[in-house]
Amino acid sequence: MSTTEQVSSSSSSPIVVTTWPFINATRNAFAKMMTPGATCLDAVEVGCRTCEDEQCDASVGWGSHPAEDGETTLDALIIDGRTMSVGAVANLHRIKNAIGVARAVSQYSTHSLLV
Repeated sequence: MSTTEQVSSSSSSPIVVTTWPFINATRNAFAKMMTPGATCLDAVEVGCRTCEDEQCDASVGWGSHPAEDGETTLDALIIDGRTMSVGAVANLHRIKNAIGVARAVSQYSTHSLLV
């Protein structure tokens, strides 16, 4: 959805709100949200994964902004607003999609942050 389109305040249509104009990530998140049975968290994960894969703005994902030793580390955090369940990871090495790991921490671990 472009920023010029109008949505009625009484509309119950799904919407994806993003900070940056990463079109593929937004489209993929919206497509996931429109999939029967998908959750908003599924859409968030797909949108973030798209940016990790495409290295959006050259600042997201594996291969962007390596440290002094030449290695890139990733961080990610995901929150389920309905349950307030949180999953986060930091300093991941050789992992392409940190958002999936963060979601797994939220769903399958008693921890909220793994470093």
